[in-house]
Amino acid sequence: MRSCWHPLTTRLDLPADSTISALTTRFLVCLGFPTESAILLLEVLFHDLQDLAQIRDKLNPIFNHLGMKLSQPTEKRLPGRPKEASEAELLRYEALWVDTFRGLRDGNPEIETEVPAGSSMFIKRSGPGQEQLYIEGFGKPPRVIRQPKFSTTPDELRSWRSRVQKEQDQFEEAMLDPAPVRAKVAAIPSERRLWEALKRADNATRVRRIYSQSNIWLKPRLEFPGGGFIEHWPFRRILYRDAEAFCLAKLDPRYPGRDQRKSGDYRRVEYLARVMAGLTVRLAPSTAVEMLRKMKHTEQCICWRCLMQIAPRFPISLARYLAEGNWFR
Repeated sequence: MRSCWHPLTTRLDLPADSTISALTTRFLVCLGFPTESAILLLEVLFHDLQDLAQIRDKLNPIFNHLGMKLSQPTEKRLPGRPKEASEAELLRYEALWVDTFRGLRDGNPEIETEVPAGSSMFIKRSGPGQEQLYIEGFGKPPRVIRQPKFSTTPDELRSWRSRVQKEQDQFEEAMLDPAPVRAKVAAIPSERRLWEALKRADNATRVRRIYSQSNIWLKPRLEFPGGGFIEHWPFRRILYRDAEAFCLAKLDPRYPGRDQRKSGDYRRVEYLARVMAGLTVRLAPSTAVEMLRKMKHTEQCICWRCLMQIAPRFPISLARYLAEGNWFR
């Protein structure tokens, strides 16, 4: 199949004290996937920036900002019985954790793919003080437009609002018919040493140390060159929070710890991804592993596994699929 690109077109209205307002350099929009059948999977693996706050708040109800220190508490139990996780939610986090552990082990190769020229970003910073716009179109340098310092009269304010509306209308018009172009997506290195250490870790302290040493695949933040950041992968904090449960899950007889075949490491990726998917939605690891193993997939199913044409609905296993390097084909 030919390569495809899943566009990321984002428009955000941010408060003046947001960390993203520190963004003054080019924001890298390079989320791609190589197979046409996996476009929907990108809806699972990469979320629109406008949904991040909802996801973050769901995982950590006490978040009041876009980042937190690991020394802060990471959970707050809500009253009542835990809400039952849906199969769709469990499957979505399984995919996210498979990609995390696979990336930790192998990294991402450089790939060439189709990119719509309209992939772009429009950020409006508002609140106390001056408003400003950050606009970036594909292949064009970013623009930062600031409200004049002394815009206080009704006519000046009206003129500024008119300009903001005009910029927004032009941005949206440019997104209606983006022309695709070929582009290279840079490789992302693996952190194989940390993956091997994570497999050997037998207590929570070691798992948390490994987590803290990661600069790429276990980091929850996407950091900007200008000093700001966004909590882009909040689910990864669950490994730190539930490090002890992670270690205990490796003592389960179902964990393929001794499998020395070529596909053995990828069987461990799959098992640990299921464990972490369960912990992310507050299910016991053993329950999550069994739910995902026994889940029925109909012919109409469009989950990430069925789009990739792998087990359980199709003959090829995820471990074999990964071992053959098909994740980026």
